[in-house]
Amino acid sequence: MRYPLCLTVFVLLAGPVLAQSDDPRTSDNAAALDDQMLTAFVDGVVAAYRDAHAAPGYTVAVVRPDRGGLTKGYGLSDIENATPVDPAATRFHVASISKTFVWTAAMLLVDRGELDLDRDVNDYLTRYTVPEGNRALTVNDLMTHSAGLEESFRVWMPSNASLPLPEAMAATEPYQYFDRGENAAYSNWGSNLVALVIEDITGGTYEDFLYSEILVPLGMTTTVLNEASPNADDSSMPISKNYRVSGGDPEEVEQIDLGAFAPIAGMTTTAVDMARWMRFHLNRGELDGVRLMSEATYAQMRSATFDRVPGSGVRAHGFADVPYRTVRYYGHSGSINEFLSNLVLAPELDLGVFISQNAADSFDPLQGVPTRVMDRALLAQGAPDYLLRPAPTEEDREIAKGIAGSYLSTRRSFVGLEKITTVFFGSFDVTANDGYLTVGSSEAPFVRIGEGLWENRNGARLGVVRDDAGNVVRLIGPSGATDSLPVTFWTNPSMLLVSVVAVVLFTLTTWLGFWRRVRHVRETTTSGRRLSWLALAGIAPLIVFGLVASQLTAVADMGFAEFATTWPAPLLYQLAYAATLLLVFGVVMVVCVLPAWRSSAWSTWRRLHFTAYAAAYGFLGVMLVNWGIAPYIPGLTT
Repeated sequence: MRYPLCLTVFVLLAGPVLAQSDDPRTSDNAAALDDQMLTAFVDGVVAAYRDAHAAPGYTVAVVRPDRGGLTKGYGLSDIENATPVDPAATRFHVASISKTFVWTAAMLLVDRGELDLDRDVNDYLTRYTVPEGNRALTVNDLMTHSAGLEESFRVWMPSNASLPLPEAMAATEPYQYFDRGENAAYSNWGSNLVALVIEDITGGTYEDFLYSEILVPLGMTTTVLNEASPNADDSSMPISKNYRVSGGDPEEVEQIDLGAFAPIAGMTTTAVDMARWMRFHLNRGELDGVRLMSEATYAQMRSATFDRVPGSGVRAHGFADVPYRTVRYYGHSGSINEFLSNLVLAPELDLGVFISQNAADSFDPLQGVPTRVMDRALLAQGAPDYLLRPAPTEEDREIAKGIAGSYLSTRRSFVGLEKITTVFFGSFDVTANDGYLTVGSSEAPFVRIGEGLWENRNGARLGVVRDDAGNVVRLIGPSGATDSLPVTFWTNPSMLLVSVVAVVLFTLTTWLGFWRRVRHVRETTTSGRRLSWLALAGIAPLIVFGLVASQLTAVADMGFAEFATTWPAPLLYQLAYAATLLLVFGVVMVVCVLPAWRSSAWSTWRRLHFTAYAAAYGFLGVMLVNWGIAPYIPGLTT
């Protein structure tokens, strides 16, 4: 059913006003009326997003500390069988929201005095040892994603996921690129390491601890960590199917079991169970008379330990701690297979919002529904109009110009074949326009609101960190889990494209020159003839590389499960072979510059052209090495 825009706007604007019309006779009636108005409001918001995006189904929970105000399903969990989403019985994959259970489990051990967050994790690990770094690695480093680790696709490979947890961690050990405590760089591997710490402290499995110490006491009966585990028996609630919807009718795609990495992204659950999880956190470690964590420890969990720019996004012991308008909210988002999910806890508004959808066409509904619910509460409290901003000053204009430039996320691979994926994802530009900052293709520009702080009309904030000389050294994203660094010559993905274009141009001019000379000018020396054929042969490895690279769109079109089960993609190996061929040819070209000048008997112009061609090929070879795809040596290169 499609809701008219006027109805949606009415619900958005009238909801806060109507919600204040409490029945004065009883508080229960007032709560019921508020829940009714909240349901109508959420229905309108979800309807608007369902009109704009094609996800078949959503599951939603909106709660207060003392009650679950709304748990509701929208649309279908199974298109073929026309199965509606049931908030109490249809499980959705919640991906990285699973990590909120890991962080809470760790804090339970802190509460019991069994875990010190600032102690070397190797003091707790008994079946795996973390390599040395600039200093000891701590659980606090892992909770703030400041361990300095690269991100790797290897954690999703079924061959690694099927291993016992200690062996899986060793097999997927990432490269330590940044010093510990230097940058925020989101790490799935680092988060899973905390699950191993929990296991080695307790002497059991993380899953057993999760069920016995958290899920069962909180009455979360429809939550499953791993479909292959004993806890996922035949009586488990059905899992929604997930769909790819971009460019046509919804198409069902495969789902993947994460095995050893289930603690960080494998959980499936219902809106009803997530409502209980949010109420537990809104009540600071207690739910319906069951207290799992002391008030003091819970207050510690809400604190941030890696706050570079006050007022920007940080991580509060694993949870995203995000400033929004005049409040802050906690939570986590997640993406796996074609599921997208978001969990938002706003203690200052006594609100918790969970939403999950079974398609990955857009994250807008996942961000929009929680923020619209928070906006409703803020307006009901008489919050100021957040759209009214003072015009940028001349100082703002100068500061914006100093921030503008190209940036690259710290969440990426730095070594091996995976490094080339950075080129595909690319950098993003921050542009300055009359005192405003525009990030990438966003239509919501940021305005300066404080020292090192910028905010857009959607409430997202950007933190800017400078060195002692005043140079911008990093941008802090809204969630605080990943920084972005200014692009340098060696980290600029466009330089690889520039080097390819240069070789293509010189290859074309070489063949054009050959076509002009072939009937009129004959080579006078053996060296000149051989070098001429060598230059003409430069087109061959270029064509091979181009043909392989043109097939990379097939990788981009893969679903998560398909990508994980085929990683490293055979096409990536083919690209590495082709890149190695280019590198070898480039080395030969550079070596042949000397005989081109000594014994070719060519004109000066032709020698200069050959030298430039060799330099372009050499530069391409350097870029291929720089981006990790050459030289590829089977058995040695990973």
